[in-house]
Amino acid sequence: MQSELSVELGNAGVWLDEHIRHLATHDIHPVERREGRAVFETDFGTVRLAASGKGLDVRVDSSDANDLTVLQGSISEALVAADPALSKRITWSGEAPKTGRPKNFRTMTVTEVRPVCDWLLRMTLEGDDLSPFSERGLHVRLMAPAQRDDREIIWPTIEANGTVRYPSGEDELTVRVYTIRSIDAENGKLDVDIVRHRGGAFSDWSEMARPGDMVGMIGPGGGYFPPEGRLTIGGDDTAVPAILRILENRTGDAGGHAVIGLRQNQAPLKVTLPDGFALDWVPVKELPAAMKEAAAAHGADQFGWFAGEAEQAREIRKHFQTVLELPTERRYSAVYWRRDESAHSH
Repeated sequence: MQSELSVELGNAGVWLDEHIRHLATHDIHPVERREGRAVFETDFGTVRLAASGKGLDVRVDSSDANDLTVLQGSISEALVAADPALSKRITWSGEAPKTGRPKNFRTMTVTEVRPVCDWLLRMTLEGDDLSPFSERGLHVRLMAPAQRDDREIIWPTIEANGTVRYPSGEDELTVRVYTIRSIDAENGKLDVDIVRHRGGAFSDWSEMARPGDMVGMIGPGGGYFPPEGRLTIGGDDTAVPAILRILENRTGDAGGHAVIGLRQNQAPLKVTLPDGFALDWVPVKELPAAMKEAAAAHGADQFGWFAGEAEQAREIRKHFQTVLELPTERRYSAVYWRRDESAHSH
């Protein structure tokens, strides 16, 4: 199934270039790129973008109606972010977005909250039909009421233009992206590890969460496990849940090297490593240099994986691409948070 969209922007070519640069911060790259055109292949389907003057033409293709809606929403939200006036002018032809509650949304119940260590909190959630989360996607978008009271929780809905509408005012939700630390789909349970930092909206909510509290969840999303073979993997505290889950699911004997940057007063965790793996815990300021050193001996004969603060992720992405010359399919460097944000997104 497919859907198409044509809109006018101030300069469609500039928007396309900026959109491609933004996606690159999440290590999403076009499989085809030429002047005014780009094609993306994703887990949800294919996106084709063509810009000419003020005009932007979009076509999305997917084998699944819900995945098609995800693609439509991602494009619509990027357009509205650039020009809010487009919100009322975006009309998809062909297969229209599925309005109402997002099909990849479900409510989850908190069953347990416990500390992993001084700086990491584990929340266990229970819900229905979790099989998609064990098949693809490391991340989920979690949401909870910004105000803790007895009012009915208003969950997000999909608008006719494909964008997700979140409640505002007294019904506002705190929304953050987290890594699934572990999942038991058969019994409808998953764990999410949350970095503890005072003043972080979802972190603070999690500290007060009790069994029976409700959480909204959208997903899965955000890539999956790196392929087999030599792996150099690293990140800061926000990437620890993803790094440890990836390491726990490694098979084969190719080995690799993990580097984790910690802040002052954060102690290393006890970790059981796969065969042939080394793990270094370093001060977070030394993380980029340590990551480069760990990858240096293996050149292009490895998969490079990194996640963390925006500037460090950008530095490592450039190193993967220009120094190690890793092809797109052999590298991943994602922004998990930015210094100008008030709270981490992971």
